[in-house]
Amino acid sequence: MWAIKALGSLVFSQEQGAGQTASLLQLPLGCFNLITPSNTKNSRECLFVQAAATIQRTATPHNYQLVISRLYEDDHEADLAAEDDDRIDDEQAFLIDEALALTLVHTDSSAATTTRSANTSANPYARKVKPQRALSWNDPGDETGSRRLEFVIDSSSNDVTVKMFETMLYQCMFERKYGSNDNGMDVELYIAQQKGIIPGSTRSANTTPLAAKSMARLMSDASTTPGSPASPLAHKTPSKAPATLASTPTPLKKPLPGGLAGTPSSSNTSTPVKQTSAQPPRMPPTSALANATSLIKILNAPLFLYDIRICQFCLMNSSVTVELVQPKPYIFHLLITEDKKPILSQQIEERMNPVFNREHQSFVWVYIEPDTGNMYSWSIKFPDSPSETAFKDMMAKCMYETLHKEAFGKVKQEEQRYLIDAYEEDTLMTDAFAKLGVNDYMDDQDESDDQKLGDDEQEEEEEEEPVDDNDDGESEYDDVAGPSSSKGHKNSQLAVGYKYDRSFVVRGNRIGVFKHTDDNKLQFATTIDNVRDLSNRTFSPRKVMLHEQDSSMLVMKPGESHNIYRMDLERGRIVEEWKVDDIVPVDTILPESKFAQLTPQKTFIGINHNSIFRVDPRLSGNKRVDNETKQYATKNDFSAAVTTGKGELAVASKKGDIRLFNKLNLRAKTHLPGYGNPIIGIDATADGKWVVATTKTYLLLIATVTDGGESGFQKPMGGQKPTPRMLKLKPEHVAWMGVEVSFTSARFNTGEDAVERTIVTSTGPYVITWNMKRVLKGFLNDYHIKKYADTVVADNFKYGKDDAIIVTLPENVEMIAKNKLSTPQRLLTPQKMKNRNSIVNSPF
Repeated sequence: MWAIKALGSLVFSQEQGAGQTASLLQLPLGCFNLITPSNTKNSRECLFVQAAATIQRTATPHNYQLVISRLYEDDHEADLAAEDDDRIDDEQAFLIDEALALTLVHTDSSAATTTRSANTSANPYARKVKPQRALSWNDPGDETGSRRLEFVIDSSSNDVTVKMFETMLYQCMFERKYGSNDNGMDVELYIAQQKGIIPGSTRSANTTPLAAKSMARLMSDASTTPGSPASPLAHKTPSKAPATLASTPTPLKKPLPGGLAGTPSSSNTSTPVKQTSAQPPRMPPTSALANATSLIKILNAPLFLYDIRICQFCLMNSSVTVELVQPKPYIFHLLITEDKKPILSQQIEERMNPVFNREHQSFVWVYIEPDTGNMYSWSIKFPDSPSETAFKDMMAKCMYETLHKEAFGKVKQEEQRYLIDAYEEDTLMTDAFAKLGVNDYMDDQDESDDQKLGDDEQEEEEEEEPVDDNDDGESEYDDVAGPSSSKGHKNSQLAVGYKYDRSFVVRGNRIGVFKHTDDNKLQFATTIDNVRDLSNRTFSPRKVMLHEQDSSMLVMKPGESHNIYRMDLERGRIVEEWKVDDIVPVDTILPESKFAQLTPQKTFIGINHNSIFRVDPRLSGNKRVDNETKQYATKNDFSAAVTTGKGELAVASKKGDIRLFNKLNLRAKTHLPGYGNPIIGIDATADGKWVVATTKTYLLLIATVTDGGESGFQKPMGGQKPTPRMLKLKPEHVAWMGVEVSFTSARFNTGEDAVERTIVTSTGPYVITWNMKRVLKGFLNDYHIKKYADTVVADNFKYGKDDAIIVTLPENVEMIAKNKLSTPQRLLTPQKMKNRNSIVNSPF
């Protein structure tokens, strides 16, 4: 007991450090592994070949974190790692809490270990040391609780140091749980319980769910569950409870301090303001579901709720019944009950952001509280794989009928699987590799030093000041601009130049011009003031497109659907007005081909809700080319379109479907059915082998090549359509963000000689990227994020680059390095931000 008191005094006695981050104790060398259980044995993946483990005090009183830091042998190794797109962050932090189930174990040094590093063919660390002891804990990022993390301690650390480190971990848990460490005997007893030396251990393989009476009180507004008959699946599902996850986090018994783990709630600007409690939300009444038809029922499923403060799922109930019910035509509800008492009722809709994981047999979704708008992420784990598959299929059908208002049975048989399988999040796109070639997306990843965005060491030392939307630049601009200025307007559109390294930002009736510098920053160049038509009437452009080697800009005027204006960018004013057609309107325009912007090409393409046509300004009178027009009799609700490098055309609609054309005046070669969500933007790779479509809540990545290597632009794909992949934010991350997902149009990086490696989009104040190489491997959740102080209006890559992104905010414009985006896990912890010298306050 004396030893424990002495160590506690060393760690916890300095009250003046309670609000500061400080290192307390360190194991200087070890190996950091991820352990994934399988049917036969545990599979180890080496995350950091060499690493250090440190216990650190956080800024929140009585809270500490275990930090695992990657170590490099030399600067060259660090540089190679920095160029690897697949690398995880060099520092991983874990809040020290009972939920981690930390323990000191002995490992088998001969166990096979794979390595994540692309630059290391084997694990050299296994040859340098003979690991015996290891710290093991739950992986907070795994909602199922089945994966563990492991720090294998190097033999150079003596027994005393290891013992002291272990004891300090338990002391940190004790102080976090009880808010003090005054009673040495209590600490000693607590440590003995944690180690299992004496009975009464708080760690248990079977996690205790919330008390039934607590759940009943929280759900007091819910009435009795509908007594609908069980579906056939319910009889096939085993009635016994599934095996309990051995490392499932324990429900919190004591409220945590405000804010995120390890950060002060008052100062962390990235902390969401919505969800503030680990307790479940109040659910709406279920009386309306009393006579609903039960479509599918799953028995004995554990129910989890994501706690944003410790960034992991907590078990709320070990055995619930999960149903999909239909109270009215095309209206469906998710209903969860315990002993026929309702726990959760939620109408099926796109904001649920549903995600299924075949490997973990789990379903995760977002719940938005109707009255408050608070967002929560729930999860259930299915008893077996057939239950997960059947529930996923039924959920996809319900979602389709909700959005289309028509029976799923009307969909062609060959297209039903196409629509259902996209909801699976962990599918390796092996067919895509065979069609596109592994080398195109796997091996060509090295970049020269002159392409890197600054020295890594210097960037780490830079700090970013918060962007002030009320910067003096705006008032100075408005004073100079005079009464006809765009005062009060915000940035609304972004057009990126291909030819002359310029970006154009629309702000009211003005267009700001920004130069791309050699060091990948933006420099304000000039302003095109007071955009006016040929009748000298000022207007704010609703659509702009660069044209004729970036010497012209095509402009569309609000309220006019038949005219297009050409602006001479050298003169900075509109010089021509073209009447497209007297009857056929034009809603949006796009280039003749993906790189037509680099050529003197005069013609371009226009679309409206049911027509696609070529526009030729050289024609006398109306500019629409009659014999190159495809008009549909029915209203297809076309909403967006894109061309490939060959001029092939992909047209998307508000119904969610996509048509692939190789000529304008012919029928589409391929029709890709939609999920019902309106498509707001679409982009394609230069070779046309990939299309990414953007809806409000997800991106749809589609391969346009059949198993036989035929392009869907040139030949109907029929039943050979590859399964699309939904790229979406994990529901738990949506709950953490606290804002509804609303994506901007996603884009590939582009360039005549570039390989499309990255997809960029944004939602709210967040810029998000997906790595194509990782997506094609099936890692759909490996996205990176950067948060801003304001909503992102538009974003796109610098032409010819995939490592520089231009971001337009309501008041500012910035070019950022792609490596400045973080993994969601890293974003949850405080970190340095870069200098704002690359931000241009752009009231122009």
